[in-house]
Amino acid sequence: MRSIQRTLGVCVFMLGATAFAASNQPVKPASEPAYNPATVVDIDGVITGVRQVPAGSPMEGMHLTVKTKSAAIDVYLAPTDFMRIFRTEFPVGAEVEVAGSKVKSANGDVILTRDVAIGQATINLRDASGAENWKNWGVEADPSAVRY
Repeated sequence: MRSIQRTLGVCVFMLGATAFAASNQPVKPASEPAYNPATVVDIDGVITGVRQVPAGSPMEGMHLTVKTKSAAIDVYLAPTDFMRIFRTEFPVGAEVEVAGSKVKSANGDVILTRDVAIGQATINLRDASGAENWKNWGVEADPSAVRY
């Protein structure tokens, strides 16, 4: 009887711990598009707009509107707080080069930026598979993972 109670107690604890861990993970709203390495494009153009999408909204963070030779396109960079660490300005009228995944969103096409170059600065925001560099921003590295 005690082993059944102990097993039941452990199961309840594990379920609770799993639920707690899942609640601490940021969840992307279903309306957010996913980076697709098969749709990577390179564009260059002029910035015609800069906007901040507020927290809690799909694709929250810094967006640029870039006018290319053929069209204007929404370019999602990264969360605004992450972009601030680069201390790079994106003024309207500046020329910019963007590499990223062109995907469909609720409001039309958007480029999920991997790299952005403006002036002499190039900022890498994702790896080649699309993993976001800001996901581990502010997280201290595991000292046991460092090898000397």
